[in-house]
Amino acid sequence: MATSTHACADPRASLADRVRASRLPPPDVRQRIRREARVPLREMATHLEVTPMTVLRWERGEAEPRIDHAISYRRLLDELVQVMRETA
Repeated sequence: MATSTHACADPRASLADRVRASRLPPPDVRQRIRREARVPLREMATHLEVTPMTVLRWERGEAEPRIDHAISYRRLLDELVQVMRETA
């Protein structure tokens, strides 16, 4: 069985991570964060270990990520916002 270093594979994710993940930004904000950070859809998907279509569906509000992906997605969105603040 292959192991992953991504947090989405970590069954010990903290309760705080799970709560944050359950409160993802609205779909349009998710897309805006990615675009303003100039992160290509394919790169975001690769980092999250999903397809670009999956990320697109999350950004359109057509689907919501499972909790394991939501944790990683929320962390990544938060990191992108922080980087944009630091470089503004």
